[in-house]
Amino acid sequence: MFTQNSLKVFGPLILLAASCLFAQAAGPAQATGYLKGGGHAPDLLLILPPAPVSGDMRDALDRAIFKATRSLEGSTRWKMAAGDDDYFIPAVLKDFSCSLRAAPTLENAPRLSAMLARVAQDSSDVAVGIKAKYARNRPFLVDEGHICVPHGGYLETSFDYPSGHSTEGWAIALILAEIVPDRTSEILARGRAYGDSRSFCGVHNASAVEAGRLVGAAVVAAEHASEQFRADLAAAKEELLAVRKRSPYTSDVCTAEALDTAMSPYSSVPAAQPAVQR
Repeated sequence: MFTQNSLKVFGPLILLAASCLFAQAAGPAQATGYLKGGGHAPDLLLILPPAPVSGDMRDALDRAIFKATRSLEGSTRWKMAAGDDDYFIPAVLKDFSCSLRAAPTLENAPRLSAMLARVAQDSSDVAVGIKAKYARNRPFLVDEGHICVPHGGYLETSFDYPSGHSTEGWAIALILAEIVPDRTSEILARGRAYGDSRSFCGVHNASAVEAGRLVGAAVVAAEHASEQFRADLAAAKEELLAVRKRSPYTSDVCTAEALDTAMSPYSSVPAAQPAVQR
């Protein structure tokens, strides 16, 4: 039991340990990206189509998708979308465990975790300027409808286009597929679903999710020009393959996840199944 005197002695050490643990778990916000100051950051104005504007065809489709997907509230796909809201690296690694058939963590894959945190930071850095340029409102601020996460915070103050989550998820999926090529299809499907979760959740328009995938691909392509990135990728590959061999991941949740992953915000019919003939 701590006394007042022992707290004076050990208190600073406890706070230091807690702060170190927080920094380790915090993920992207604590990392420095590979593109910082390197001159290789992609010019998104050349890569992305402009954001939709009120009244055009893309805007009309975005609004229709938002309204239609509100009917999924409470479904397993809605719950997946809520889980995918956590963009910190420990949660993202868990999200990809079924597709990887491995369960990397901060503890058993520190090099992979550190590399992906830097990739996530690059994803955020390159997208933020475009968000500010187009300043497109998120869908729930335009049309009424519930979203899968609580209101407030950054959702009320940041913009829609492109989706940062989609950017990060697709960049990480591309890298994981490069590391584990025999699971490419499953990994990329989960990466797509990670972005789609933003549409199902109602916090991003479908066009913003698609734009995020373009940004994510551009980020990964640019990062390959970094010698440090290539070195870290090689180390992360060795580490992840060892984790996969040592403790392959199997879980009953993977079957259900595959069904939810197959769903598309453009249709309530899972993409892997044929539509009912009328």
